[in-house]
Amino acid sequence: MKPIASIALFLAAALTGTNASSADKLSKTEKPFLSIVTHDLSSAEGLSYRIIVAPPAGPAPKAGYPVIYIMDGNAWAPMAAEVVRTNLDFGLRSKVEPAVVVGIGYPIDGGFDMKRRLHDLTTRSDLPRPVSKVIPTDSGGYEAMVRFIEERVKPDIEKRFPIDRTRQTLAGHSLGGLFTLRTLMNHPDWFQTYLAFSPSIWWHDAALVKEALALSLSPAQRAARVYIGVGELEEYKTQDYVAEMEANLRDALAKDPKALGDESIEAYIANAHNRENHMVDNARDMARILTDKGLKVRYDQFPEEDHFSVLPSQIGRAIPFALGK
Repeated sequence: MKPIASIALFLAAALTGTNASSADKLSKTEKPFLSIVTHDLSSAEGLSYRIIVAPPAGPAPKAGYPVIYIMDGNAWAPMAAEVVRTNLDFGLRSKVEPAVVVGIGYPIDGGFDMKRRLHDLTTRSDLPRPVSKVIPTDSGGYEAMVRFIEERVKPDIEKRFPIDRTRQTLAGHSLGGLFTLRTLMNHPDWFQTYLAFSPSIWWHDAALVKEALALSLSPAQRAARVYIGVGELEEYKTQDYVAEMEANLRDALAKDPKALGDESIEAYIANAHNRENHMVDNARDMARILTDKGLKVRYDQFPEEDHFSVLPSQIGRAIPFALGK
């Protein structure tokens, strides 16, 4: 395993590691939280993925540790791990149990491999994407990706830690949230808890909503626990927020005149301001549909938060939902 690169600057101070020799010197009352580490793993198709692992603090329960698998792991695994670490000792209503956090990411230095994630996290679609109108030609890798997690990542993690297979969580943001909810529909026996952060349910003309409405629940789906969170500004943008967007766009264009391609600022703002994505409406509808079908669902809508600013709040709510005592 290799030490992880600095991928979440707001966590740099918090993610301090403990080596084996110093851990031996800790008093029995202290709980070591080991460094986040990474290793690479290949899929059946020969594609390389970075597996980002936050080992648990504290001894394993008799049944093994609960585990959280999170998509876009380069970006989000450190944040999820820090929420677990903090709430172990300081949580009140958010008190959690020790758990293993596993990020499914890519062998890159940054947070996102935009091309690969588009392929890996989606089913096939030839429909134009909302807002951008760009046709996603490289979609359709969902089934290979979810099987990679089930058949390669899980066995790899279970060799390293005792895992409770009755307490497995899948989590993801945006297209990762879509991936998470689709797994609830397609492979409900593989996880028990599903955390969907700002899920891109609009994908392929919101086909997932139609599938949820038609779903005849299996026992595993009836027992599933689902968290869905979304930021209000992801759909219902205020005048101040639009003005801020425009100022940022003009800034970006000043640095790179080709940043928007052939599209004008006015056209970009108009597209971004419309409700074609239906991020809030789709998330709320999905939560209602699943609740009506008898699932335990928590839905949070965060005011004055957008697609990325909402992540700390969502993860802060969702981790205790998944791991709460």
